[in-house]
Amino acid sequence: MSEQQAPDRTIRGFGTARNGGGVHPDASRLLARNRVSPPPSPQPVRSDAAEVTDIDMERATVVPPRAQVRRQAPQAAPRPAVKAQINVMVASDLRARVRSAYRATSAAEGHRSFSDFVASLLEAEAARLEQQYNAGQRFGGGEQPLTPGRPLDA
Repeated sequence: MSEQQAPDRTIRGFGTARNGGGVHPDASRLLARNRVSPPPSPQPVRSDAAEVTDIDMERATVVPPRAQVRRQAPQAAPRPAVKAQINVMVASDLRARVRSAYRATSAAEGHRSFSDFVASLLEAEAARLEQQYNAGQRFGGGEQPLTPGRPLDA
């Protein structure tokens, strides 16, 4: 048997870009404070004449740039939370009591829907429990499944 040479199995990937572009290894350039500012755009030509038909570019003066005022972008409205449906069983009289409380106070309290009203009730109770039992901090594990069914009496 003759000796066979092992094939070259080096992983090479795509290599570098031919035009010199591509990903730069220094990601700090992405921060606004580290970006190189583009060259200033040409400024408009100022003339003292009331009506100008021709502009002599050799005699024209460039207006120095005014101090740039940073305008803050208008604040977008906060994104509404992703909603999820919950189903609970409550006593009929409690259901009627909560519904009549919503009907009587929705305009005065600003609740746009019955769901909004119930969500505010749940939020108030969750905040009370967090304050009383967890130093005002949210409890963890909210997405873990609950124990199904009624608790068994031991």
